[in-house]
Amino acid sequence: MRLIDSSVIVKYFSEEPGWEDVEAYLYEPISIELSMIELGSALLKKVRKNELDYKKAIEILERYPGTFRFIEEKKHTSKAFEIAKKYDSSIYDAMFIAAALKNAYELVTCDGNQAELARKAGVRTIEC
Repeated sequence: MRLIDSSVIVKYFSEEPGWEDVEAYLYEPISIELSMIELGSALLKKVRKNELDYKKAIEILERYPGTFRFIEEKKHTSKAFEIAKKYDSSIYDAMFIAAALKNAYELVTCDGNQAELARKAGVRTIEC
């Protein structure tokens, strides 16, 4: 099984260059609830920079939760904290890695730094 991180979700839903390439990883997609907040934050930046229409952003935010299955992230907070401390990363990035690690999922990411960190923590990673 694969855990999809926010970089993939933002790329796909906001149709960034190469978004079609990540679609193959979105069959029965799984993520953590934090991804909804990170998606909202990324879309807000795009709206503020006039890179994305406000109504389109709202449409994405309303559609997104129904297209993914979310795993509970509360169980992974202490592991994420350990990973963030050990590898000097953000707790946000570490949450995806901890969830992937504890559920034996591959992590799908479009973020090279996230992929490297995940590999160091022992997570099989697909970098798009």
